Amino acid sequence: MGLLRVVVGAAAVCAAAGCGTPAPAEQAAPGPTAGCATTYAVTDVGEPVGPTSSHVEIRELPLDPAEEDRLGKLRLPLSARDHAAALEAAGRVRPALELLCGAGEFGLTAARDAVTGVGYPANDVYVQPFPPSADGATPPGVAYTLHVGDRACVTGHVRPGQVVIDVDGATRDGSCAKVSY
Repeated sequence: MGLLRVVVGAAAVCAAAGCGTPAPAEQAAPGPTAGCATTYAVTDVGEPVGPTSSHVEIRELPLDPAEEDRLGKLRLPLSARDHAAALEAAGRVRPALELLCGAGEFGLTAARDAVTGVGYPANDVYVQPFPPSADGATPPGVAYTLHVGDRACVTGHVRPGQVVIDVDGATRDGSCAKVSY
């Protein structure tokens, strides 16, 4: 699977504000709000989903705990349909998340309302605060996950000056949760 990473920063803020020359058609998407840079990470479409070969992998059970943990974190490949649904979802949540960032709003309720406010059911949205740092302080920001389609996830976080949007497959257990933000 490939990974595409795009960062929209100060140039997009200037383009959105109308400074300089008009933005080309491919940059016509709305830019970040109030200096919030948006980072996209998008996983490519994976292999076809479903049984495609008669290959059987035999493993001794029980698995070593480290191997079990590693397998549990692997992301499932995205079908073309799920990939399209996740890209559409990322495009829909982006403006709402950028508004939160620009307003300095990093509460759990505000983040959930931003994602559900663009049409996603609350039971497909999970938000959580950032874990405390080593000194015990909780940094400002909120992490979110949105489950779309059969196995697609839109995840990321909103922090001061930054919106991150990742499109990826679910884990083997169907979770969209990320271990680190």
